[in-house]
Order: sequence, then structure tokens, then C-alpha cells
Amino acid sequence: MPGKTKETRKKRKSKDKNIEETKENKFNFDEEIVIGLRRIDNEPKNNKKTTKIKKKKKHKLKKNLEKTPDQRGYEYNTNNKKHNKKNKNKHKIKQNVQQNQDEARIKNRQVETYDELNVNLRVNEEHAREVRRKQKQLTKKQELSRKRRKVIFKILRWLTLIGIIIGGIIYAMLSPIFNIKNINVNGNTKIASDTIISLSGLNIEQNIFKFWTSDVIENIKTNAYINKVQVERKFPDTINIYVTERQSTFNLKIGNAYAYINNQGYILEINSNKQDLPIIVGYATETNQIQPGNRLNTEDLEKLGDVLKIIEAASSANSKIKEMISEINITDSSNYILNLEKEKKKVYLGDASNLGTKMLWINKFLEEEKKSEGVIFVNMDLNNENPYYREKV
Repeated sequence: MPGKTKETRKKRKSKDKNIEETKENKFNFDEEIVIGLRRIDNEPKNNKKTTKIKKKKKHKLKKNLEKTPDQRGYEYNTNNKKHNKKNKNKHKIKQNVQQNQDEARIKNRQVETYDELNVNLRVNEEHAREVRRKQKQLTKKQELSRKRRKVIFKILRWLTLIGIIIGGIIYAMLSPIFNIKNINVNGNTKIASDTIISLSGLNIEQNIFKFWTSDVIENIKTNAYINKVQVERKFPDTINIYVTERQSTFNLKIGNAYAYINNQGYILEINSNKQDLPIIVGYATETNQIQPGNRLNTEDLEKLGDVLKIIEAASSANSKIKEMISEINITDSSNYILNLEKEKKKVYLGDASNLGTKMLWINKFLEEEKKSEGVIFVNMDLNNENPYYREKV
């Protein structure tokens, strides 16, 4: 090994001598003068720094040549370790720098997005303001045209709705689904259901929409016994008729027949049979006006109101006077006459005042004079005179 190092040193010295001789033997333009030729600087001038670096490199090479291969390997390994540590530290520094840069970029992006949102909001607000300004700046003609469009739109909308309704009505009127299958009558006692259905004018298999309820009500009310009527459509195919009837309360004597009337003065029926009800005589209504469905005239209706008061007072007394009354004469409203046929007595009642006290006097005389036939007089001023009983001779 030491022998080789000496030989290498000799070779390097010989090479250095040759290099110096070649430098001396080179043609030098500074020392020589050549006529007719320009000076050309082929070699660039060396800076001081470059020369120093070259000298250092040469010095290092000489030291390495002088060292043994083992020493060179040890230095090489130590240099590599140092170099690796430096590289690791540099890598960590780079990673930290990159993380900081990434965090800074994320923050910058967040700030940018927030700024963009603010910008968009500002733009939208400005746009809305511009729209409002434009709307305010609309001319009168544009406003009128806009109002006309709205009116036309409303008209078209209503027309479409009306068209839909009309189409539905036409479909309902033509469809057999809505044909009448059942007609039900409720609330009738005096009049049969068949007569009410025939009066209504409704028929089975008739369309449920092809009639007016008002017409049906008027048709049914032609019967004098009917007071109120209600007609109800129950889809798809049923009609319900609800009826309230009038009740007869008095008889009117017409020749050999009797007219049944209710407490409102409506003539319900004319029949040859007498009902078990009081008979009213002395009425002023003309006989040709006494027809079913008609009503007594105003004079008789006023007297009928007094008659109802008399019946009410007779039913409130502690007796059966109401059941005893067989006939009431209303010829004179100042002196009504009651006929108690079963008791064979007449009562001159007077007007419709003080009916409670009068009924007490009548009840007294009926108890005292059960077996006798006569007349009871209570048609006086009860404050100054006393009622009396006159027996028939």
C-alpha cells in the first residue's frame, strides 16, 4: 500500500511538470506582437471566487490521494451520515413549511369564499334595488296594461271554473247513476205516503237533478193537511220527503156536511161525518169560500183567537169543561155562547175577559145543578154582579 502511494505521487508530480511546460510553451499574445491580427480572448477571465474554489478542490484531491483507502471509507461514511441527517432535517423543515402553506391556503380560501358570499349578497341586494327602481319607474301605460292582463287572467280563470261546473252538471244529468230509485216520506199520519208522492210529481227512474225542490214543496202543499215540507236529495238515487201535518180542532156546520178546520183557520176537509170536536156556528165566511186549502176571513180569524183562549181556560180548570163543550156560537164577540150538550146546559160567557174566574163559576154551577137542565150566566161585570143559574121550565 505505501509503495503505491509513492508511485501515484511521482506520477502526479510528472503530470504537473508537463502541465507547467505546456503553459510556458503556449503562444502568448501579451508578450508577442503580431502585425495585422486582432487580439482574441478565447479564455474567459477567471474571477477571484472561481480561482479560490479550484484551489480548494485541488487541495482536497491531494489530501484524499495521500490518505489510505480505509480512511477514505470512514470519512465517506461519516460524511454520508451527516449528509443524511441534514437531508432529514431539511425534509422535516420542508414538511412543516408545506403544512403551514396548506393551512394558510385553506384560510385564504375560507376568507375568499366568505368574501365571495358577501359579494354575492351585495350583488343580489343591488339587483333587487334595481328591480324595485325599475318597477317604480314603470309608466302609467305599463301599469294599465299590467292591470288589464290581471283582469283578463281572472276572467279566464272564472270561465274555466264555470265550464268545469257546467260540464259536471251535464254529466250528472245524463248519467243513469243519478236516476231516482227510492222516494221516502216521513212525518205523515193523516195522509198516505202514496198520495204525497203523487202530489210531489216525482217518478222513479227520473234524474235526481231534473226538478226544483221549491216546485215539489208547492205541489205537496196543495193538500190542506200539509203545513210544512222539506225535500232532501240523498245521492246517488234517493229522495227523502219530510212532512208536518195540520191537525183538525173544530168543525164548521155547512148544511148537512161538516168542514174540518185547524186552530189557524185553514179548512182541511169537507166531510159528511162529524168529528168528535166542538162545532163552530155563527161564522161570517161565505159558504162558497169554504173549500179545502182556503182560510177563514179576518173577522172569523179574530173570533177564532178568542175561541182558542176559551178552550185553553176550560182545560186549565180543575174539571172536564173542555170535554163537555159541543158547540161554540161566535155570532157576537161580546157574548160567546157555549153549548154543553151532554150536561143539557148553555153558558152565556160574554167576551174573552176574566176567563179564569168565569170557568170557576161554571164549574161550581155544574156541580150544584147536575141533574137539572138550564142556562148559566157569567156575561156580566164580575166585580159588581154575581153570576147566576136559571133552570129551564
